[in-house]
Amino acid sequence: MDPFIEVFFYVDSDRCGNITVKNLETYVLKNNLDKSMVTKWCDLFDPENTGKITLEKFCDVLGLKAADVIKKREEFYQNQVARLGDDVQVIFQNMPLEQQVLITDEVRLRASRITSNDQIQQFTVDMKQFLDEHFGPSWQVLVVDGNFWLTHTYIPNSSFQFNMQDRSFAFWKITE
Repeated sequence: MDPFIEVFFYVDSDRCGNITVKNLETYVLKNNLDKSMVTKWCDLFDPENTGKITLEKFCDVLGLKAADVIKKREEFYQNQVARLGDDVQVIFQNMPLEQQVLITDEVRLRASRITSNDQIQQFTVDMKQFLDEHFGPSWQVLVVDGNFWLTHTYIPNSSFQFNMQDRSFAFWKITE
């Protein structure tokens, strides 16, 4: 795999298809790399100084087909040990890690499309439908801005609560 592509995948630790200057700085610091890498990448892949490098722009600059790189991205992540992104802070979990990863990836994807609080209700409906389709019926979905306390009954191995993107998310399955 092209080293540039592999680095992009590692820097995109939350797997959203975008990397920020902060993501790059963190990657450079973690891996003891030359700090000029951040400037070079921004000059090359973010000439408009948006502060974000999209996978599409990255592919365009390198003359790559985005569809091919997305396919490689899926293979890359499948070959990685299952783990939650760095943007996830687990509050409580009683669920296999693979399911946690699937849920956080789906939340990340769908939550990135939320542009107003009015859309959160539809987000909860869509996430419930996603969970019902993937893990069977009777899922409960809660999205909270800020702190919360929750006492709940759930089927074993089917409860997961976490913080991501300045919100708290709780998912649990009840008996039908």
